[in-house]
Amino acid sequence: MRSSRELSRRVDLHAHERPNAARRASWWLAFWAGSASLMWVCLLFARGDNRPYQAGPVTTPHRLIENDCAKCHTTWTPLERLVGLRDDVHSTDNHKCDACHRVAEHHANQVPAHKDISCAACHQEHEGSEMLIRPSNRHCIACHTDLKTTHGPSETFAKRATRFDEPDGHPEFAFKRFCDACDEISSCIDAIGPKHPARSVMQFMQRPGDEKPHWQDRGRVRFNHAAHLKAEYDKDGKPVYGLIGKDRKFVDYSRSCEACHEPDNDRHFMKPIHFERHCQECHPLLFDNDRFPGQSVPHETPDVVRGFLTEMYTMRTLRGELLPQPATDQPNQLALRPVPGHRDFGKLTKDQAKIVLDDVAAAEELAQQHKHSLFGYEASGGCRYCHQLEPLVEKAPTSLANWRVVPPNIPERWLLDATFHHGSHRMLDCTACHADAGKSKSTGDVLIPSIAVCRTCHSESPGQGAGAVAGQIADGQGQRAEGQGSLRELLSRTMQGARFDCVECHRYHDPKKERLNGLLK
Repeated sequence: MRSSRELSRRVDLHAHERPNAARRASWWLAFWAGSASLMWVCLLFARGDNRPYQAGPVTTPHRLIENDCAKCHTTWTPLERLVGLRDDVHSTDNHKCDACHRVAEHHANQVPAHKDISCAACHQEHEGSEMLIRPSNRHCIACHTDLKTTHGPSETFAKRATRFDEPDGHPEFAFKRFCDACDEISSCIDAIGPKHPARSVMQFMQRPGDEKPHWQDRGRVRFNHAAHLKAEYDKDGKPVYGLIGKDRKFVDYSRSCEACHEPDNDRHFMKPIHFERHCQECHPLLFDNDRFPGQSVPHETPDVVRGFLTEMYTMRTLRGELLPQPATDQPNQLALRPVPGHRDFGKLTKDQAKIVLDDVAAAEELAQQHKHSLFGYEASGGCRYCHQLEPLVEKAPTSLANWRVVPPNIPERWLLDATFHHGSHRMLDCTACHADAGKSKSTGDVLIPSIAVCRTCHSESPGQGAGAVAGQIADGQGQRAEGQGSLRELLSRTMQGARFDCVECHRYHDPKKERLNGLLK
């Protein structure tokens, strides 16, 4: 067996002194490849071709200026970012972005100030459209982990918000916190900021029938969701129909949410409820069904209602009483004639005026009644049926409508600081989110779902919530009983969590303050 000394003699100690052809060839190859690449880049630069310097293709909105890098980039910062290990250095100045995107600031009292935040820090170009329009959560969390303003802690929003799908990562919606944790008008100052937008849609009040005052919907129109969502069926299980309206037409009373709630043109939110389109069919404002069968007063202010009734009764009194034609003895002089299409009526006498005034007062009082049923199924309700009325002044002249309607104050938007898209949720039944609508009997009930309902789908791991949603989808397909279980099981197994990043619901820039007159030249 050879010893270690004998084995060591096989090693050539002078091998490093002799030239190595393979090593020298690799060095020369690397040198010439690098030199050729550098010469190629310099040649393209001299020709004005900037494509080698781009990190990736520009997004579609910026294709207009993709051949002119100077439209966005002002400095060359890769070396500074590499040496300093800094990711807050950008080669695009905010003034370059303002040339096209003259957007509004987030909040005037934000920390750091809007002008001190680089646009490129959130909107990253050359990395796909997703990074350009959907910034990462880390940009939002950088401030909202411990939210401060120039005046100290925020008086409007939660101090901490880090992740939507975790109970401790995002606070409950403010209006739900009003309902659940605030029994008195002053007990919410710690839970909800005194300037929070939720205070504009809720009010601390007591309605008739309430045991005590509490925070509730500020709307002053009486409405019962349970009564309107209750389907009426006969003994054979068919929907109940009734005669309604001046045309005595049949109306289906098995109502659903879609009968009144209509999506807007963008299918984001719901249009406001209108009396003429949604209510008048079942609740006409009748005033004199004997002399004016089926006619209603306009759904307007008291002055307009009084004017309408005065005109109706005045015209009825004067109908058929034409002014006499003036006599003339001159055969060549034409007699005065009324304007074609118009009738010249005489004036009311004092007795007629008194009768008209009494009729107007009686009809006005009838139209205000809380409930009356003159004809048709559920053709009931006057002004007081939905609205609260109060006297205008203590003593008013009889020629004036001495009453006013308390403003309805129906909020058009609830989640003022968030975006929503009803069209994206059209595969679900309305009660999947608004589960309490069928039980609500008071206008004060807040029917907006809580954050727990949203987390059912908008979560990284929906779990059992996804199965519940899948079951509703399966039930809504109207499939046969055979195979229904397999479809429900399939949807439950394949349902994945919906997006829950910050920009899914929130926007940094206020679109209402954006200016469209850009400065691009």
